[in-house]
Amino acid sequence: MTNQNAVPGVSKAEFLRSVREKLGRSDVPPAHPYPRLVETQAELETQATGARQRILENRPAIVERLAKMAQMGGWNVFRAAGAEEAIGYIENLARNREASQVVRSAQEVFDQVPVDDALRNLGLTVTPVVQDYANPRGTLRNQIRQSDIGITGADYALAETGSLVVLPRRGLSRLVSLVPPVHVALVRPEDVLETLDDLFLLRRLEYHQRGGEMGSYLNFITGPSRTADIEMTIVEGVHGPKEVHMVLLD
Repeated sequence: MTNQNAVPGVSKAEFLRSVREKLGRSDVPPAHPYPRLVETQAELETQATGARQRILENRPAIVERLAKMAQMGGWNVFRAAGAEEAIGYIENLARNREASQVVRSAQEVFDQVPVDDALRNLGLTVTPVVQDYANPRGTLRNQIRQSDIGITGADYALAETGSLVVLPRRGLSRLVSLVPPVHVALVRPEDVLETLDDLFLLRRLEYHQRGGEMGSYLNFITGPSRTADIEMTIVEGVHGPKEVHMVLLD
């Protein structure tokens, strides 16, 4: 008699054993798989200082790796020698895509790369996403939905994975990076980290510095939106931008 409760395929134990083998780990699960985060703020500050120094000393190679990994993930990567080249790249992109409306986040990078006037001189409508009495949440959402291009800075960019990291902060709506069909990210040298470990170290430190407040989400953007149907056919741009551009500022 066939056991109707049997599940076809490998068992859970076999599956987990296979995963541990691929990771080069013991076949026996560790007693404490997730050690508690017990570092003090002082210890984290010391570790963060060391990480930042390492990144600074190796920055050219790390930025080069970021560019390579980002391209592999589907980013269009442009190395801009300065603000003028970065603005020129965005202007050409807007012309080629026949864009009429652009939204951008409110971040410090736009003080360094003032794109608003340049794009308005091309006849585009440019909306900084800053919620106030003149620009309520609903109005901004509609403007984002109607926009052809969304431009953001980067809280961090990870060389290890070629990813852009967006944190929840005032003046930076994640919708700017998710809704328009084209997303442009401006990345400064100081935004670049080498590894995921560097990111999590800085986030743990920020947790202490902010008194236990880290925000409600953490977005990793690794190339354009990709969706697979049941037949594993990949389609780009269904649940996010189909085209992403990373402008690396020197």
